[in-house]
Amino acid sequence: MDIGYGQFGNTAEVRAMKKLSFEDQKVHVKKLWQEDPEKYFEWKERCIKFDLLPDFFGTSDNPIPIDESKL
Repeated sequence: MDIGYGQFGNTAEVRAMKKLSFEDQKVHVKKLWQEDPEKYFEWKERCIKFDLLPDFFGTSDNPIPIDESKL
């Protein structure tokens, strides 16, 4: 069962995010959230659980709260 953007889609989104500036990451995240909130939140949860984008989402021990509607 694929979660979020699927097995390879999750990884591709993480790689794409790592190439962006912080401001561009916010724009990208808002776009993902607007396109498909369910997939986005599954992906975000996976990123936090596995500490994939700690500077943006935080870590499993210390997640960063984000209000996607205000990005």
